[in-house]
Amino acid sequence: MFLTPIRMKSPASNAWRGLLLIIAAAAIPTAVRHWSGSSKTGTPSGERCASGEPLISMLQQVSQPPAPGLAVLQTDTPPEKEGPGDAGADPRAAKPALGRIRGLIRFRERSPLSPVANLAGEKRPLLRIDPETRALADAVVFLADGNKLPLPADAPPAVDPGGTGKPTKATAKGVAVQAVMDQKDHEFTPRIVAIRAGAGVRFKNSDVANHNVHGHGLDTKNQFNVFTGGGGSHVQRFRAEKGHRPIRIGCDIHPWMQGWVFVFEHPWFAITNEAGEFELADVPVGRHRLTVRQPDAQLEFTREVEVTAQEMLQIEIDLPPASGSAKSD
Repeated sequence: MFLTPIRMKSPASNAWRGLLLIIAAAAIPTAVRHWSGSSKTGTPSGERCASGEPLISMLQQVSQPPAPGLAVLQTDTPPEKEGPGDAGADPRAAKPALGRIRGLIRFRERSPLSPVANLAGEKRPLLRIDPETRALADAVVFLADGNKLPLPADAPPAVDPGGTGKPTKATAKGVAVQAVMDQKDHEFTPRIVAIRAGAGVRFKNSDVANHNVHGHGLDTKNQFNVFTGGGGSHVQRFRAEKGHRPIRIGCDIHPWMQGWVFVFEHPWFAITNEAGEFELADVPVGRHRLTVRQPDAQLEFTREVEVTAQEMLQIEIDLPPASGSAKSD
């Protein structure tokens, strides 16, 4: 018996070739029996069957595309890896679109004076203002909606949002100190610091006189009162207050001394320098509420800003705000 060689047009893969060989091996005995029976008794219908016809017919049926709804044989060939733009790519792998905000804060009026006179009997100005440029130092600038924004992948998390804030020396152990506030010349220096939630502030006493550090927070964890003798120090951990409210720091021995601690659960905050300048980096693209706050003079101003990817937003704000005084480029 001779079988007619069969040529398949463009075999789909090596898997198909293997499948055809398996079918051929299984069909040969059946074809031989069928051919032998036909030569002796003839086909039931009286028609003759050519040599190899049953095998050819089976192979031709196998070579046809599968009917709709039938499962297709899966091969062991690994699937091709998807490119960066493929639909199956992990969206978290894409770098978020970020921008920057750089600005200048000015105060156009005279600084208010402290309500309490110091040792020299003077009521000092509450604000630090450049007399020529009117640049305002020690103003805190932050995103009012920062708690609702996704943090950048490389941004450090809040140190410990559930910090105990206990005013004992034990809290100095293991607390990440992010700011230092000195008691020097009977003043808190600097008067304003800003930290992440759960971090600590080191309070120093560089005077020979005795001082104390009294924290007046609404959160009970931010309420403390410790004695700092000459040359002493204390580390206090803070929690974020609602509404970005600062914690007032005082010295009961010298009531004109006053400082402020701002605590944030996000990284988008800054304190203006002596030139009134600030900068916020890695700000998510979109519209945000930018707030300027100076608690000594109870100054606060909020405006909406639009941040564009890979762009620096330049902004200038005059306080107190007047019509057309706040502008951005």
